[in-house]
Amino acid sequence: MGLFAQADGQSAQAPLSSNLFPMLFERLRLDKRLVVMDVGPATRSTVAFFNHFKCRLNFVDLYSADFVVNPLDEINHEELVAQFQTAFNLPAGSRIDICLFWDFFTYLAAPVLKAFLEALDPYIDRGTRGHALGILNARNGLPFCQYGIHSMDKLHQTAMLGKQLPVHLHSQRDLNDMLGYFEIGKSRLMSDGRVEYFLLENRDQKANPNAYF
Repeated sequence: MGLFAQADGQSAQAPLSSNLFPMLFERLRLDKRLVVMDVGPATRSTVAFFNHFKCRLNFVDLYSADFVVNPLDEINHEELVAQFQTAFNLPAGSRIDICLFWDFFTYLAAPVLKAFLEALDPYIDRGTRGHALGILNARNGLPFCQYGIHSMDKLHQTAMLGKQLPVHLHSQRDLNDMLGYFEIGKSRLMSDGRVEYFLLENRDQKANPNAYF
């Protein structure tokens, strides 16, 4: 397989408008090299977008990681944390500026999400920001898509065929509680029932009254 992920039967959909994605770039020092982690596979659109920045792009494609696709019932928390850190494959001492989580949280049960966030903790700095998508209730359903960046205020989405991983609903408040060192800085309910989240590092747990829509 080449650098860019491509599955049989994928079909590009209309770009998904995002009001919150541009917030990832506010207050960033664009004169320094950015470190970006994308939990999905490499996509041409995302690579093309970041070609305009001085940055290091890390595509880790956790959606296809065997321990995510075929979870073991008997695995413990520490083992999960270690598996995630191995999958990240980030150089020691790395500090991430931007985390592109897409809808990955929604495919993780609460204990697995907590292990994922613990594994990511050493790479999170005071200026780290993230973007995520989710759903609030099962009635809406979660579109089975692969994501990338179309432009500063639009996301590229490609419909996927095949078997979708089980979906785990996390209420916004439950998600905020699980995020730990992250906080939902702002959220927006989208027209199709999806929710987008802007996340920022908040180990000091400063109150943010504008987080919820």
